[in-house]
Amino acid sequence: MKTATIGSAMIDIITIVADHDIERIAMTNADNSFLMLEQGRKIDALNITTHVGGGAINAAVALARLGHETSPIVKIGKDLEGKQVLALLDSEKLHSNQIMQTDKATTGRSVMIASHDRNASIFTMRGANCLITERDITPSLFEGIQLLHIAPMSNESADAFPAIVKQGKATGAFVVANPGKRQIIRKGKELLETLSYLDLININRHEAETLLPLLMTQDTKSKIKAIQSHEAHTPGLLSRGLLKDHHHCTLAGFMSLLQALGCKNILITDGTGGAYLGTQDGLYHCPILKTEVKGTAGAGDSFTSTSGALLAAGTEPAKALQLATLNASSVVEHVDTQTGLLSMDQLQERSDTHRDQLPVQFWPWVQ
Repeated sequence: MKTATIGSAMIDIITIVADHDIERIAMTNADNSFLMLEQGRKIDALNITTHVGGGAINAAVALARLGHETSPIVKIGKDLEGKQVLALLDSEKLHSNQIMQTDKATTGRSVMIASHDRNASIFTMRGANCLITERDITPSLFEGIQLLHIAPMSNESADAFPAIVKQGKATGAFVVANPGKRQIIRKGKELLETLSYLDLININRHEAETLLPLLMTQDTKSKIKAIQSHEAHTPGLLSRGLLKDHHHCTLAGFMSLLQALGCKNILITDGTGGAYLGTQDGLYHCPILKTEVKGTAGAGDSFTSTSGALLAAGTEPAKALQLATLNASSVVEHVDTQTGLLSMDQLQERSDTHRDQLPVQFWPWVQ
């Protein structure tokens, strides 16, 4: 399949700090937790490494390793870090003809500090990633593309999101979007207006709850649907629903509202609670595969790109969820965002080994 990804390219500096050298503070009345460093102290790191990352690059590497011909579309600086990005594309056999370079900003950089549960705190300098404009989005970018993966767009580049979605769909591509929380806060209205051009949207629980108040203002409440469930124990988010301020909605209701606005497939991830996929037939849930976590960065890029490619190829939803979960679980076994990305043969092997550990539940829509 001929694929393209668009979004960010980053140079990731990953620092692993021993648990006893950094304090972890968890909130008792919220989901937040914090890493606290002693001011003025030089702290020994267990490891410091540098990698090429960023949402569009991570997704492009994932798709290429799955066997797809892939062209990342990113904007980088004319600097040493930009050369590192180009070198990565060459080593992963990715097309570089759609790379945009600018002398108005440097290539994006991030510093990740990971400790305790390895869920890193990330300092980000987005640089050239913020300079993708609507003028850059021409029909030739997506010519012949069968799958378009839109990673989170950085700051001002989010303004180009509607043009990207529409141009991608105009070429006949299966369009996948993975908007981040900042993009939802800044451009939530525009996101909802483009749902009819999307074949798949993937957001996590926190991003879904950020979108919820705006979604509840739409004239689609009469189209809220429920699922048929007769099980005594349902997965957490299916029971809890989504809650933001004074707004509350069932997970099935939230997904059906997005479908009413035109998006066919809705993916919502809930960390250790697994992933939920809403399709035209009903709602699926796949648990996570328990593994030793060394770093969580890049897991979402892997999950979204893998599930998108499989669904675009006509893979049965339950199988797509399982294979995407396996690829994401492999990513978190490494500190960086790409070492763990698997080939299709490797995914199939892991599927044979772990099939019983990933039971997929399905609930049809109430007619």
